[in-house]
Amino acid sequence: MNRYLPLRLILIVLLLAAATGCQLESEPTATIVTATAEPTFTLAPVATPTPSVPPFLVGPAPGRIRIMCYNVNWDSMFPDDDPQNDGYRIADLSAEFVRMVRAINPDIVCLQEINSLRDPQNVADILDAALPLPDGARWQAHKGYDNVIASRWPILMRADQRIHEQRSVQRGHAMGLIDLPDADYDKDLYLINAHMKSAGGDINIALRQHHADALVQWVGDLKTTGGKADLPAGTPFMIMGDLNVYDTDPAYHLTTLITGDIVNTDKFGPPLKPDWDNTDLTDALPTHNAQGSEIYTWRDDSERFAPGPLDHIIYSDSSLSVEHSFVLNTTIMSDAELRAAGLEKGDVMLRPEAGDFDHLPLVVDVALR
Repeated sequence: MNRYLPLRLILIVLLLAAATGCQLESEPTATIVTATAEPTFTLAPVATPTPSVPPFLVGPAPGRIRIMCYNVNWDSMFPDDDPQNDGYRIADLSAEFVRMVRAINPDIVCLQEINSLRDPQNVADILDAALPLPDGARWQAHKGYDNVIASRWPILMRADQRIHEQRSVQRGHAMGLIDLPDADYDKDLYLINAHMKSAGGDINIALRQHHADALVQWVGDLKTTGGKADLPAGTPFMIMGDLNVYDTDPAYHLTTLITGDIVNTDKFGPPLKPDWDNTDLTDALPTHNAQGSEIYTWRDDSERFAPGPLDHIIYSDSSLSVEHSFVLNTTIMSDAELRAAGLEKGDVMLRPEAGDFDHLPLVVDVALR
């Protein structure tokens, strides 16, 4: 046999297949693609996560009540062109105030340093625009001297009291019973919103003590049948406001409010335990943005005085609990937190260029027992 014959036969078969355009099934084929241009790819833009509201600003659980207490510095919450602005007013923080109340979203607002001649409905009108209520409801407001209580719900038992009326600079407080919806709450909530005399010196210390003694006497009246006003036993109550508690004087007026230890017993009667269970009241002492240990509510870096907790929220812990609390301080919030909350860095400052905060807002979320 010719050993080259098989090779010749294979070659002949391949040549015939090429001539006829046939493909042999046993031979794999490959298709060569010539690219005319580099392939292009379009990348979808990376989605920017929506910043979430800082946890300390998240609203309270159902059945809880959020209360905001704030010395606004003499009508700063109203615009420059308001004809009723107080003569002590030095800044227009109307936009800042709206941003803060929208971020906090309180149910009740207690303000100090509102022009005593102003209609408290002016405060309610701002809240109606900033935080409109459903079904055409309107914010309610009650005033006692320069203190205003504003509420989403009706305010009953409205009263006010002026302290040291014979002096050129007076102080006082507003009082009222918040008529909470019966379907959601078993009790109502009684509030006292106060602004005590400022500045040092023996006379001002005595005036603050006089104010505290009068408040404790009023609480005693509320708890006993007869007198000027009566509350149903166990009604939760709170005393709050700019109490001007300084570290430069004894500040015993704060002790009196918590313990009921009246100093001027000849005028205001004997000491009494203010809570319904005959114990002391409790001071909420919120921290800045519900973190850390800072509790100051007033600061002015242009002054020689140290920052301090001039403002307080005191409550009857036998009939309500504070489940969350904070002092709003926008200056320590991150840019992302500020954007998420609709706030700006200097919103809590009276005069940012001078390092003057004046007072900061206090907030508590309470549950009735």
